[in-house]
Amino acid sequence: MKKIIVPLKNRSYPIFIDNGALGQLRPLLKKKQAQKIVILTNSTLNKLYGHLLKKQVSKYEVCWITIPDGEKYKNSATLEKIYKQLAQKKIDRKTILITFGGGVVGDIGGFIAATYLRGIPYIQIPTTLLAQVDSSVGGKTGIDLPYGKNLVGAFYQPQAVIIDTKFLKTLPRREYLCGLAEVIKYGLLGNALFFRYIEKNHSLILKKNSQVLKKLIATSCAMKAHIVGHDEKESGLRSLLNLGHTLAHSIETLTNYSRIHHGEAVAMGLGYSALFSLKKGWLTKEEHKRILGLLKKLNLPTQWPKLNRKKYQHVLSLDKKAVGKKINYVALKKIGKAFLIPLTVEEITKFI
Repeated sequence: MKKIIVPLKNRSYPIFIDNGALGQLRPLLKKKQAQKIVILTNSTLNKLYGHLLKKQVSKYEVCWITIPDGEKYKNSATLEKIYKQLAQKKIDRKTILITFGGGVVGDIGGFIAATYLRGIPYIQIPTTLLAQVDSSVGGKTGIDLPYGKNLVGAFYQPQAVIIDTKFLKTLPRREYLCGLAEVIKYGLLGNALFFRYIEKNHSLILKKNSQVLKKLIATSCAMKAHIVGHDEKESGLRSLLNLGHTLAHSIETLTNYSRIHHGEAVAMGLGYSALFSLKKGWLTKEEHKRILGLLKKLNLPTQWPKLNRKKYQHVLSLDKKAVGKKINYVALKKIGKAFLIPLTVEEITKFI
């Protein structure tokens, strides 16, 4: 069992990573002196693995809330339906909320936990690779608006994150590849050796080799835990985690959160960041080639939608990271070295 601590002093919490890590839930609930539990999941996952979770919580009074599967449901309408059910069930501040699903369930569930009764404890059990390596760790919660992704949200840390790799066995290939985009991001922004490891093991990664997969998840989580421990609310260092995401969120918004999945948009954003950095003279042609090569080897898209530049600029202007007329864009000096540079939306989209 791999255990990583997110270091936030009295709010520090563990990340458990293993095949069978779900077994950590029962002793964790006992330690937290749980009384009543709410489980938020989606319909697809509930059918596949709901029975495994039921075994872990059999001794407790449990309220199950199931939402539809998909990014398009990460909105205020879904939020309102969940609030209503919590009120009907008379949920109190000692109730523990468990999010059991991918990034959508985790983001919505975390925001529910942060806001219902002004805060209830929650535990993340991410079941997609993307959620396991990124969105379940660090306490970013929220929902999308028609105007932009994650424009409403809160920083609210979980009590623990339980990452069971068995859930990846039935993960659709497209969703699995989406998670790999976030893994590549970690190598690019701060760990050249990790990037090289991904390059060398790309064939085993595509085959879901258990040992390699555990290494990818543990390294990604350790990097994020370190960054969050130093900059919980994104005042500086944590902004580097937005590598590829500035353009990615615009792509998702402009395609109505349906046609292009988040990880695919991130891959496109990484491709653009690499091109942008190359054009600016920061990244060498060889490194640019390596980045695009790895994305392609892992069957990830490298080309963003050919939409009107003005459309991109409009959505970027609503980006939650915008300050005044500029956005802290994440560019690359080299593989393993990212940096922030304040740019206007016109400057960011120069090579679109």
